[in-house]
Amino acid sequence: MVGSRGTGLRGAVRVAWRKVVHLNDTPHGIALGFAAGAFLGVFPTFGVGGVLAVGVCALFKLNYIAAVAGAMIVMNPFTTPFFWLVSAWTGCRIFGRDFDVVRPLLSPETALRTLGDLAVLYLVGNLVVSTVTAGISYIVVKRIVTGLRRARR
Repeated sequence: MVGSRGTGLRGAVRVAWRKVVHLNDTPHGIALGFAAGAFLGVFPTFGVGGVLAVGVCALFKLNYIAAVAGAMIVMNPFTTPFFWLVSAWTGCRIFGRDFDVVRPLLSPETALRTLGDLAVLYLVGNLVVSTVTAGISYIVVKRIVTGLRRARR
């Protein structure tokens, strides 16, 4: 089986996580880079979140390895539908729209026809979800890296 040998998406995530934990940077630097990648991974960057994360990291002198790992670990084929739905739901809550009416419009068959109606709902909701995801990622990664480094000493 592919997954049992650690290859495929699961293996790639495992390798990326090991690289993040062992980076030669402060826990704050690693967590900040990871959070930037998580934000750009969840935000609708149409598959170029990792590339944008490297650019943002160069601009703000963040850890780009942590950022690419954050984009890859947080947003992947398994989590993408979840983040799409949560972003649309959040946008509906913000604008007072009924999610049960909007949800059928999110299907691939109707999404392009209703893009104008959904765009603002989705983007505003996604901005909130991306920001919250980045904040949670920062806290979790900083605590894990700090704890692992303390345990090693």
